[in-house]
Amino acid sequence: MKTTIYRLLFALSIALSSPQLFAHGANNVEIFYSHETNGDDYISGVGIGYTFADPSSKLGYQLTTSLNNAEVIATDGFVEDYVAWEGGIKLGLFSNLSLYVEAGIDLSEILFHDLRYDEHDYYFSEYHDDFDAYLGVGAGIQAGPLKVTAFSRKREIDSKYWEAESEVFSGVQFSLSF
Repeated sequence: MKTTIYRLLFALSIALSSPQLFAHGANNVEIFYSHETNGDDYISGVGIGYTFADPSSKLGYQLTTSLNNAEVIATDGFVEDYVAWEGGIKLGLFSNLSLYVEAGIDLSEILFHDLRYDEHDYYFSEYHDDFDAYLGVGAGIQAGPLKVTAFSRKREIDSKYWEAESEVFSGVQFSLSF
């Protein structure tokens, strides 16, 4: 899953780097609150998104970033709490009805990975700490500036010391567009 996400994000960054892509499109900014669960596990956060869409077809993409708080049960049975700064991209239809696919990654792990561990970590080699990431799908309805979206994500959540038991999370996002 990691290789697929990296390839997708790389290809999208090249394709979307053109300044003319949707330069005259229907663009908007939204702030949002999201909450996703799997049993007792949850991830909640606030974030911001910027949508670039073709005004006639409403096809486009949305770049998002969010700060999340999470509580998950690890494979060893312990409850793990963590905070994540995530970045993502959504591709799809963005109108009064939104349908999209998405991919994202934990930016805090990429930027601060070396600060998370110390010289004693060689004793804990049971788990390999990959960067946390997700792939997902979603659908939303917008009425004026308010939007409600339902989504489902397959997540890779781990640490050097533990791995999350749950991988599939479903949730809802409430957005306010400007």
